[in-house]
Amino acid sequence: MKINITLIIILLTLTAFAQNKKNLGPYYSEKDEKEILKVMENQVKAWNDGNMEGYMEGYWKSDSLRFVAKVGVQYGWNLTLDMYKKNYNDKEGMGKLSLKAVALEFINKNIVFMIGRWQVEGKKNAGGHYTQIWKKIKGKWVITTDHTS
Repeated sequence: MKINITLIIILLTLTAFAQNKKNLGPYYSEKDEKEILKVMENQVKAWNDGNMEGYMEGYWKSDSLRFVAKVGVQYGWNLTLDMYKKNYNDKEGMGKLSLKAVALEFINKNIVFMIGRWQVEGKKNAGGHYTQIWKKIKGKWVITTDHTS
């Protein structure tokens, strides 16, 4: 009985620790986490300044970028930029963006899976969740896949 109670306490402690660390995975690097969060911070600043191209700097500038939304999957940095510009056509329409990483998992040294929340306040209040795959390409962390709902 004592062994079962001890085992339960250990498992609960490990579970609490794992949840506290956002399931960071065995390849976690504090430096890389800070770099990713800095990219997100730069995206928010660019968005809130009305700079859509600056916001898009957080995305992989490639025809292989994947963006998944209600309408389906679209490929390419330029198509994603065009989609954003169509939905948020000026600074006033863009409103104020906030992003929050809820969970991170470092799949390997160059790939991170993220779950987060987004919120836009302004003319069109909107919000939801996203899942993203981030890759370190040429020494820079960028979003290569984004599923936003």
